[in-house]
Amino acid sequence: MSAPREQEMVERVEPTAVTPVIVDPIPLAPVAVVVPPGAVTGTVVAVQGQNVAIPAGYAAGAEWQVMLPTAKVVQQSGLVGMAQLLGGADKIHINQRVMMLEALSGGCFEQSNKFDIRIGDKEGATVMVANEVSKPWTRICCAPNHSAFVYFAPAYDQNNVILTMERQGCKCDGCFDVMCLCNSPKPCTGGACYTCHDMCVEEVTLHDGMVTGEPGVELDNARPLAVIRQPMQCCQPPMDGCTPTLDVFPAQGEAPYAQITGPTCFGGCSEFCFESHFRYTSDGNEAGQVTHLTPKSPGEVCKAICTDSDNYAIDFAPGASEVDKANMIASSILLDYMFFERDDGLCHYNAEQKRFEILCCFCFCWGKMNQCCCPIPLKGGDGGGGGGPPRAEDGSVFGQPWLAAQKRN
Repeated sequence: MSAPREQEMVERVEPTAVTPVIVDPIPLAPVAVVVPPGAVTGTVVAVQGQNVAIPAGYAAGAEWQVMLPTAKVVQQSGLVGMAQLLGGADKIHINQRVMMLEALSGGCFEQSNKFDIRIGDKEGATVMVANEVSKPWTRICCAPNHSAFVYFAPAYDQNNVILTMERQGCKCDGCFDVMCLCNSPKPCTGGACYTCHDMCVEEVTLHDGMVTGEPGVELDNARPLAVIRQPMQCCQPPMDGCTPTLDVFPAQGEAPYAQITGPTCFGGCSEFCFESHFRYTSDGNEAGQVTHLTPKSPGEVCKAICTDSDNYAIDFAPGASEVDKANMIASSILLDYMFFERDDGLCHYNAEQKRFEILCCFCFCWGKMNQCCCPIPLKGGDGGGGGGPPRAEDGSVFGQPWLAAQKRN
């Protein structure tokens, strides 16, 4: 990062909407849970109003201990309410639920996303949920680039919204009119083009409490805490342009005070072997890390192949503030929309090239997500089954040295 950039980030303007205060966390207590008949690893069971997933290694009739909150009332909203729920935890796990109708329809019927936020790892207690609210036509026609609200609430009282994430994106009212898309707040997001204009960059606003209205257009009861925005990277040097980046701005201010950066390559089949780490730095100091997790069991592998549901871990650095924790949680969901909702089939048929292609990974370049695919030519198609190097979405060849070696052999 260049020196002027560092200097710009140090000039922090504090959010004016809510001032975090120190609160007593909601106490946790161990609860004995017996695995019901027919349940398997990953099955979600209700325990004292909490959704708890059965961990690996427990058969029907077995008993395990799970930590659950003993208090069921959050007295505060916003950052204070979130601090009560997290209770000083240094690690949380975010599980995206499998939406059955979406999975059975092959993604043709897009459902609203829902996330469970747990203390510790995937076996921890679900203390908070994040529920997407969006228009059906907007979601079905534009996902994952659609406008939406994501409401954060306690798991035991989902009507008590403590934080709202407003995502500006594409919208559709079911009229099939191109002007509907043109009037969208962000009609060109989604990694399909280089980020050379404001309408191409991803952006979300984190609000205190519940906000209603239309994202990016008209809001009711708006109380912004922070804005998380993708920078325009199309004119940056390659080292910066190939690094996925999100800048975090205060609600009232023009200079970012935090930043999220990630790897150049991610997603596709690579996510079965490698985790993707996104570092969160605040005022130049590392405040935490968001990790896109690899599947850990056969059930999770099947889930990753058949659905677009993902799991994330967030590690908070010692001394991370409530606003930094809230930004990291919101950023993890934004990253899911930006990058990991786009694995719409790890293997697909390329009719133009007459071959199947396996999506190895995405390669990020100046805001655009390029597919790195491994081709499987069909007999009688071009190449006659001879194989070939991985290619990008536009047909350009990755790995020219590999191609030269093939010709020599």
